[in-house]
Amino acid sequence: MPELGLAGTLNGSAQISGRSSAPQVSFTADANGISAAAISEFGIAPLSATVSGSYANSVVTLAGLRAEGARGLQVSGSGIVPLDGGGLNVSVTGSAPLALANRFVADRGGQANGTVSLDARVTGTIAAPAFSGSVSTNGASYVDPEANVRIQNITGSANLEGDRVVIQSLSAGLATGGTVNATGSISLTNGFPANVQVGLNSARYADGNLFVATVSGNLALTGNLTGNPLLAGNIGVEKADITVPESFGDGSALIDVTHVDTPRAVTQTLARAKADERSSAPTPSNRPSGMLLDINIDAPNQIFIRGRGLDAEVGGSVRVTGPLNNIQPVGGFSLNRGRLAILGQRITFDSGTVTLVGDLNPYLNLVARTQGEGITVFVTVSGRASDISVDFSSSPALPQDEVLSRLIFKRSVGELSPLQLAKLAGAVAELAGGGGNNGLLDSLRGAAGLADLDIVTDANGNVAVQAGAYVQDNIYLGVQAGADGQSRVTVNLDITDDLTAKGSTGADGNSSVGVFYEKDY
Repeated sequence: MPELGLAGTLNGSAQISGRSSAPQVSFTADANGISAAAISEFGIAPLSATVSGSYANSVVTLAGLRAEGARGLQVSGSGIVPLDGGGLNVSVTGSAPLALANRFVADRGGQANGTVSLDARVTGTIAAPAFSGSVSTNGASYVDPEANVRIQNITGSANLEGDRVVIQSLSAGLATGGTVNATGSISLTNGFPANVQVGLNSARYADGNLFVATVSGNLALTGNLTGNPLLAGNIGVEKADITVPESFGDGSALIDVTHVDTPRAVTQTLARAKADERSSAPTPSNRPSGMLLDINIDAPNQIFIRGRGLDAEVGGSVRVTGPLNNIQPVGGFSLNRGRLAILGQRITFDSGTVTLVGDLNPYLNLVARTQGEGITVFVTVSGRASDISVDFSSSPALPQDEVLSRLIFKRSVGELSPLQLAKLAGAVAELAGGGGNNGLLDSLRGAAGLADLDIVTDANGNVAVQAGAYVQDNIYLGVQAGADGQSRVTVNLDITDDLTAKGSTGADGNSSVGVFYEKDY
């Protein structure tokens, strides 16, 4: 049967004695270079194995069993196997490649590497086996391209206790920074019910496009792993950066290529990875719901939104619920401070929110009000972080180009020089995502580890540099140094989510202090 893909050699001998109704058998067997379609996809072929033992009174006695395969597969064992009733008693030791599990995550491109060691004993009956012993791994890794996660240095040990695996310790590092640890248990019964506690320790996640965050917290994974397990708990955001793209791709379509005479192994891999389904760009809602979420995300500050002249900080708390393919956030993040830079003009935001809408591409809505030449200017930054819109309006109402002209150059658009018109067009192109970059200030801010770095001017045109950083989670320290030798230090203390104490002192001896209460309705 060619479809079975059988290959290899098998040699053995058996000696049969006794009555036909109660035979007694002793046997030996050797297999070398064994391969089959059923095992080739696991990557452990070719296999070699030896076995010796006997059979009598419906009981198989294994004197010795040893199997070896590719990727470090080694198994040896011995014991008694009753074909019916109790008395099962088999000891097994060895190691197996974690790659055996890759077929279960192939649809998301996942790949595990490393080996797991086993020292176990199986008792009870064939129908209801009971396990004891231990399982361990050291230096393993897992890559999940779909989630953009690489976990490395996976080290852990677990005990086999009856019908469950009890995790004694499990720790791993993220390639992007931070660690993850877990304890708990997973039942070996139908559905694999789990009760696992997961700890995140300054774990840094980057989606590779818009979002970078460092978080810590504790989560619990409960329920059947083969069904819809629940991941619940609390996460604190130490720092997060949302980057507004400076420009966008041209959306060119991929070249339509047909692969002729695809090798069988490649065809199997593409089928497991569901490549045809991916080429049709299915929406997340077309996929199985899988894991359910109920996670509280707390971030009172230090969520920064930067790019295309935008520099803002938000904070708050969000509860993320629902299945992975239909996340339902409750709550949002509100503006702590922020500004928009346009041709040297710094427009300070008065209010704003950031809302999660099911993925790591949040919805922004930031509003600023400032004075132009004879008008009050309103600036609204809204939309997905990957595709924001900057709108200008005024009172009295004027066209956007007129609003921009009066805001930036303090004169009507008809009074602008050709150079000023070119600058105005460049500002509009940058706001629309046509190009530009964050410049030297952002580079310096990142290198110095500051939360804020900016160049400002006062009403008299004096230039100053202001910088700020968090000395603790709820204490923000700001410093402003002017070209005229004057300097000022400010301190913001977040007492509660709504109550903030602010103080400042300057080189001129002027100081101020106050308590501010702010509440969003």
